[in-house]
Amino acid sequence: MEGPRLPPSGTFHESDDDKSDDPPSAWHRPTSSLSALPSQDPPPHHWRNHSLNLSPILDTPSRSLPPPHSIPELETYVVQVPRDQVYWTPPPEHAKYVEKLRNNPDKNKKNGCSKRLMWFFIILIVFGFILGAITLILHLVFSPTLPVFAVERLTVKPSYFEVTLRAENPTSNMGVSYMMKNNGVVSLTYKNKNIGRGKFPKISLAASGSDNVNVKLNGSTKNAVMPPRGTKQPVSLVLIMELKADYEAGPVKKNKELVVTCDVKVKGLLDAKKVEIVSENCESEFKN
Repeated sequence: MEGPRLPPSGTFHESDDDKSDDPPSAWHRPTSSLSALPSQDPPPHHWRNHSLNLSPILDTPSRSLPPPHSIPELETYVVQVPRDQVYWTPPPEHAKYVEKLRNNPDKNKKNGCSKRLMWFFIILIVFGFILGAITLILHLVFSPTLPVFAVERLTVKPSYFEVTLRAENPTSNMGVSYMMKNNGVVSLTYKNKNIGRGKFPKISLAASGSDNVNVKLNGSTKNAVMPPRGTKQPVSLVLIMELKADYEAGPVKKNKELVVTCDVKVKGLLDAKKVEIVSENCESEFKN
């Protein structure tokens, strides 16, 4: 009898002659030729979560409470928060106020309109106050000063008088223009009687400036009111000028009306040779 077959060793090579026509046994077939077995994956996660697993409960031993002396004592901790990081909760009154505003929209609109109107009046009052302050400052800074006039010479002609005046502008920060006032007149009188009339020519002076001006007055010494010829006593005359003064300093402009009155005493007026001014005094006055 033949004994049981032994599996071939790794070093044994069988020749073609020794090959048997019998098919090889299944028990020694190479494992590489077997089809791969399906892998047994673990059950899904949700199966495990919902599955009834009583083994941990059964396996867990019963726990007993620790003895009283092993319970830790309660401790108090103080937490310091920086001042700029302190958080607070608005009081409940704020919520009531907001709810009240939401429930009354018409009242909110009225309040908004009244507030806007109030702010408008406040801005208007502030603007008026600023404008008034600026006007007051300009009035104090740019304040015209009364002009100064002086009679320097008086010349007598057969049909007119010629008066030479010295005009000064004492205002240090404003220029001025002197001219004839509307419907104004320059008159020369003797004992309140008019002996000469004329017009004042326009003259412009810079700040703190001065200049001479000649005024021509139509008239004659052959007037019945004049003293008799040969009189050696000084003759008192009055020169009256109604003028308009326009002051200006950049955008600031001021208009003034003034009256200049000059009291003049002269000698030789009737001889018509040489008139000597004995004394003179001119005073100016603003009318507005």
